Amino acid sequence: METIPEGWLQFLFVAVPVLSLVGTLMGLRTARRLEKRRLREAQKNDGETRERSDSKLD
Repeated sequence: METIPEGWLQFLFVAVPVLSLVGTLMGLRTARRLEKRRLREAQKNDGETRERSDSKLD
């Protein structure tokens, strides 16, 4: 059985953790952006009067 060349091992030991870190940072950034958007929409909706959708049933 052949061994994996040293260059490929070094690449894998560096590339896999770096790509994992980049993916995690991008996910956190997206989550923060979505949270900010939800908060803005919630603040915007607090000023509006809301009617119940079933009010016509009474």
